[in-house]
Amino acid sequence: MRQRDKYDEGNLEFEEDEDGEEEEGDLEEDEELEEEEETVFRSDTVEQAFFREIKHCKSCFNPGSRFSNYNADPFRLQGTLNYYFDEDTSSNTRVYYYHHRRDRYQNFEGADPSQAEGNFAPLLLGDDVIIPEGVMLGRLRTYQHVGGEQRFELANRELLAGLSQDLQLGARFEHHTFANRNFFGRQGEILEDGDKNGLTVFDSEHEADAVSAYAQTVIHATPAIDIVPGIRFEHISSKVRQLSSSEEEGEGERELEECEIDGEDFFNEGECVVFEINPNDQNFSYDKTYWLPGISFSWGLFGKQVVPVSADKSLQELETVYHTTMYGGYNRGVTIPVQREGPFPPKDELGDNFQLGVRSTGVKGVTLDVAGFFKSIENYQIRGSSTTTSGLNVYTNIDQVEISGVEMYGRLDSRPFTGWNLNPYAEATFTYSNGEITDGVLPGGESIVGNRIPFAPREVAYLTTGIESTAGWNASVSFVYRGEFYTDEENTPFAGDPSGEDGLVPSVWLLNARANYTIPTDVFGSEMVVFVSGENLTDELYITDREDGIKPGLGRSLMAGARVKW
Repeated sequence: MRQRDKYDEGNLEFEEDEDGEEEEGDLEEDEELEEEEETVFRSDTVEQAFFREIKHCKSCFNPGSRFSNYNADPFRLQGTLNYYFDEDTSSNTRVYYYHHRRDRYQNFEGADPSQAEGNFAPLLLGDDVIIPEGVMLGRLRTYQHVGGEQRFELANRELLAGLSQDLQLGARFEHHTFANRNFFGRQGEILEDGDKNGLTVFDSEHEADAVSAYAQTVIHATPAIDIVPGIRFEHISSKVRQLSSSEEEGEGERELEECEIDGEDFFNEGECVVFEINPNDQNFSYDKTYWLPGISFSWGLFGKQVVPVSADKSLQELETVYHTTMYGGYNRGVTIPVQREGPFPPKDELGDNFQLGVRSTGVKGVTLDVAGFFKSIENYQIRGSSTTTSGLNVYTNIDQVEISGVEMYGRLDSRPFTGWNLNPYAEATFTYSNGEITDGVLPGGESIVGNRIPFAPREVAYLTTGIESTAGWNASVSFVYRGEFYTDEENTPFAGDPSGEDGLVPSVWLLNARANYTIPTDVFGSEMVVFVSGENLTDELYITDREDGIKPGLGRSLMAGARVKW
């Protein structure tokens, strides 16, 4: 696969007022800057500027964003072997390789590199990086992993007391590497795919080995009840080499109208940004092992005896079919967090997860599924709304969170009532997820207990109506609802942050549609599906994130294509 587009992260934000007294000689210059800002935005808040003035037009406030570009070359290779020793014993072997080069280039601090007045290169002065106005930032990342897994299933094995079980075993090994380098080009240089020369401000090399194994068994306690105990083993060995790293944006960063440092002039006294980096070569490593238990069950209800479809009705015994099933379980889970700049070893997310639900097809033409869940997670990782000065997301941890909620699915099919070759249908899904912080404080010591988890909408819903045909085509229209959410653990209200980086992201309804047609195999000799789809068909303007400012959601988008399987 090959991807090239103009994606960038130059989002809308206002400059925050800085505390401190101004020197008298700076007043005239500051008044001129304020007049410039007033000519750019007429709105009082960044949210008003987004909805009333800017909308999707990033170049209206950030002309240099037109040079930002994204370049991805993912390559995936996989081989699978299924082998059946007998009807109850099977083996699945899989080996795979993945390589993904993902390089992006963007203008820095909203400046337009094509309007740069010089050709200066960024400088390293001690531990300080000095960046002239009108440069671009290159972010070079290459992911690679290779792995293999082996699974076995031994069905219908005797357990004890006449009970039978289906034993499932598996193991997997993966080797991962990740190279991550950020650099600045020269003043006025338009960075494009393949450019690698410049001043490096972040450089890290990651290597990790992961060994996983699991064992579980489906115990058929009764014809209606299955109990599934199991355990999972995880071992991670990770090494990180950091050749250079930078601080979080705003920490130690200075913007100078005239680039004079310690009495020395740089870049002909033009504008510049100064921030601190750690240029020292550092090495970190750790090994971690986890044993993660789990247990689940399913209980068939309201059974009905029927003759198997493929059976000889005069000889075959009746079998019991359950149109309603209660299910649930518990499992212990772990998530290894994003690793960019320590601390090492990182704090892993550890969670206890509970679920209880029921699904049913007991009513003609109706499918229902309702499940409640509860999760308690320690060291919950969140992505901050800001980035480092070198363009990396900042990740932090919340001591403890709890998430409780319910998921519901329902579908009504008309064909069971009509017998037609067409099946008009309607379906809906709804998720309510109440995520709250139960233990945590801000860096200043203020408690955030009771606040909502950042980036976690409470409500998500899909309402779909469509039509299916036995001739191989189908079409549907969907209304999608995404509830409001906060982007920071403080739960800053809407328009509560002058810069726009933190605050509430309002809810939104979107209209999507899709249609596809499966071409008969006798036409092309293989299975082929052609499709067309559209998202946000009403071109709704909405906020999707506040990372480094307000980010607009995807506008009206149309897609068409084909899938071929041979």
